[in-house]
Amino acid sequence: EVATTIGKPKKDIKQQLSSIIDRRNKIAHEADIDPTFNIGNRWNIDEVLVSDAVNFIELVVENIHQVL
Repeated sequence: EVATTIGKPKKDIKQQLSSIIDRRNKIAHEADIDPTFNIGNRWNIDEVLVSDAVNFIELVVENIHQVL
């Protein structure tokens, strides 16, 4: 139902949430370090990426509340 109210396929919503969770886990459990580079190089992150993630999570939560 949430996917319907958002207007996106369920698969796309799950994929975007999974990507956000994967990034969160890299930050929390791997010190956000990219293992393909020398130690100390972190994964790229910028204000747009963070803003998009926050906005998407807010959209999902708001739509969950509507469905409930």
